[in-house]
Amino acid sequence: MNIMSRKRHLYPLLIILTVVIPARFAWGQNNDFQAKQAIMNGIERYDTGEKDAAQLFAEGERHTELSGLSAYNRGRSLINDQANSAEARQAFQKAIQSSEDKQIISDAWYNIGNSFLNANDLNRGIESYKAALRANPANENARRNLSYAMRQLKQEQDQNQEQDQNQDQNQEQDQNQDQNQNQDQNQDQDQDQNQEQDQDQNQEQEQNQDQDQNQDQNQNQNQDQNQDQNQNQDQNQDQNQDQNQDQDQEQNQDSRSQQVEGQISPEDMERILESLERSEEEVQSKLMKAKSQGKKKNIEKDW
Repeated sequence: MNIMSRKRHLYPLLIILTVVIPARFAWGQNNDFQAKQAIMNGIERYDTGEKDAAQLFAEGERHTELSGLSAYNRGRSLINDQANSAEARQAFQKAIQSSEDKQIISDAWYNIGNSFLNANDLNRGIESYKAALRANPANENARRNLSYAMRQLKQEQDQNQEQDQNQDQNQEQDQNQDQNQNQDQNQDQDQDQNQEQDQDQNQEQEQNQDQDQNQDQNQNQNQDQNQDQNQNQDQNQDQNQDQNQDQDQEQNQDSRSQQVEGQISPEDMERILESLERSEEEVQSKLMKAKSQGKKKNIEKDW
């Protein structure tokens, strides 16, 4: 049932309720007369669509016996304007409290239900329609709108349930996504930690390599230093040997020079031999002479 078809049967004609006035009403009293006149003028204004009908019905509520009827008419004149729906419901409530007519009470609850239905307040609309049927079980409009409101409520409940299920599914999906994201983040963190550990291990290996290189360099330097020292020692030994050799050479040269200086040339040797021979001859000659003279003389050789 759409909104337009609903509006066609929501509100009964106002004049049906207002023209049925019991004969026992006191028309002669002045206040009641003015109130009654206001009610009649309000009905005319309502039929012609004038906006002051609600004010005239409010004046008619001063009537001693028609107060409930006039309050009902005021509610009917206000309910067509959505902005006045709360005031219209108050007027219907006053009609229910002021009237003893079951039809007025049932119709008042019916119009209250329509007001809640238009405001999409289905629960209070349903309760109002039920009250209308309790006051007048023959109110078919109330029965029809009650059935419609209950169908609408069930559809809304089904939609809400479906939405809740969808929300639960969406929440579950979001949770799964969050879990997946957390797992991905944890995996990323683990990867980062592994990378950091690898980096630390690489740095440690590089440090160890640097230390090994430094040790190798130090060893090489020490070896080079030892080699240099050994070379220096060898050089020193070589120098010492050279010096010793030089000294030996010098000594040999000195000894040679001394030997050279002590050597006799062949000419000198010949002269010395000749001299010795002459000396020997002279000695022999002297000996011969001595023998001949019979004297023994000791002759010393001067060589």
